[in-house]
Amino acid sequence: MRETLREEFEAALRRYRDRTAIEDGERLLTYSDLDRWSAAVAHQLREHGVGAGDPVALYLRNRAEFVVADVAVARLGAVKVPVNHQLPEAAVVHVLTAVGARAMVLGTSLREIGLRAAQHVPGCVVLQVDDGGGPMSGGPASTPELAGLPDLAPPRLAPPPVRPTDRAAVYFTGGTTGKPKGVVHSQRSAVAVQYAQIVEGEIAQDERLLLMTPLAHAAGLFAQSALVRGATCVIRDGFDATEALGLLRGAGITWTFLVPTMIYRLLDVAGEHGGDGELALRTIVYGMAPIAPSRLARGLEVFGRVFVQLFGQTECPNWGTRLAKDDHDLTRPELLGSCGRASIMADVMVVDDAGSPLPAGQTGEICLKAPYTLDGYLDAPEATSAKFLPVSEFVQAGWIRTGDIGFLGDGDYLYLRDRKNDMVISGGMNVYCREVEDALARHPSVARVAVIGVPHDDWGEAVHAVVVPAGELDVPALLAWARNELAAYARPKTVEIVAGLPETPFGKIDKKALRAPHWAARDRAIG
Repeated sequence: MRETLREEFEAALRRYRDRTAIEDGERLLTYSDLDRWSAAVAHQLREHGVGAGDPVALYLRNRAEFVVADVAVARLGAVKVPVNHQLPEAAVVHVLTAVGARAMVLGTSLREIGLRAAQHVPGCVVLQVDDGGGPMSGGPASTPELAGLPDLAPPRLAPPPVRPTDRAAVYFTGGTTGKPKGVVHSQRSAVAVQYAQIVEGEIAQDERLLLMTPLAHAAGLFAQSALVRGATCVIRDGFDATEALGLLRGAGITWTFLVPTMIYRLLDVAGEHGGDGELALRTIVYGMAPIAPSRLARGLEVFGRVFVQLFGQTECPNWGTRLAKDDHDLTRPELLGSCGRASIMADVMVVDDAGSPLPAGQTGEICLKAPYTLDGYLDAPEATSAKFLPVSEFVQAGWIRTGDIGFLGDGDYLYLRDRKNDMVISGGMNVYCREVEDALARHPSVARVAVIGVPHDDWGEAVHAVVVPAGELDVPALLAWARNELAAYARPKTVEIVAGLPETPFGKIDKKALRAPHWAARDRAIG
């Protein structure tokens, strides 16, 4: 079994040379094209002094170039650091400086922020590429253009060896201390998650995958798995429900990844436009929240039994548990509130506060074990130690805490009930409340603030700020101010003005009390 990304990609590029790898608008790249282009980019990076083990940031929108750069980084043996294009500038700076980025592939639509951020990392090479932001300009002499598709492949110099235990990627997730936290994955972990996705995501060789969510997140992992399998990635920069429905009905799409909000929008558009066009769709993988039963019924009517739900996190990517197509059954409504059973390569356990396993039916913290869990947090040994369960006579090494609360029911189906970590999941995006609170607290009219998630029919949860004002507070002005401080998905959708915040006996803000009236009619405290 191959244990490095380089081995995986190079085998696939040889095996599927004549197949279509990527469709990006009118552009089509075969596996042979991807082979030559990624080899050229890897060669270009090496000429700029980037080598195996060096962190390379990918900061561009959804384009074929993202996938090309991703494959090039793997072939070089470098470390992939995807950067969400929705992050505010301060977070981009933090990501680049935290990893000590040796290079960055920068899309011109993000040029201003990217070039300023790169200046904080001495010696960082910036390769620019037009990702819809216009021609390369305005950069220093040290920012060459990313190599285009070459007529001939560059000389294939013998690359340095890559070991299964070497770093493959550092993925950044929001941090409860207000700064994104780097999650380190090895080559072996990165390959293992590909196999899990091919099996559990039911990715076949003849698949046409429609990827519309950011390639810097889960969609990028699905693209990797598709390429290993020999499938075709159809890439779109962002989600438009009408366009997406047209592609599903007219472009032979067989597979797509959506968050529940996107499914809802698709169903709304399907109702408006009727049922014109045949569906080749076999699989809709969705995650981050269960689908509402009423929406599921409509989804099964429109798309058929094609839904697969995943549950995971950056530290255990995507496939901790899986709710299979057969489980999306309206005659078994109890399963619709579940996130499924342990994935084929994973194990699930529920533990008490001391870390001891609990029997089925008892509620505690959900823990996962898989060959694709994190190696650790970047430069954070204490956080790494806290993430892993201590080894005992009842617990083997390798189990991680998820921060989610739930229980195992009949048939080992997992049910979520609450979230231990101070986090909101809105539209499939993780929003760490401390980060939002720190930003809002900088506003001169805010004396104290607490951020919680409240139920939302489309987003699952919406970010809600409870504010004690310092004098007179203009709520629209506060929301406008937040636009420059927070990513769009992290900004509060609603603001509640209060005279004071409830506290626990230990003097901490009692968020359970703040959430209670919003979730009183629900059977759980997460969306």
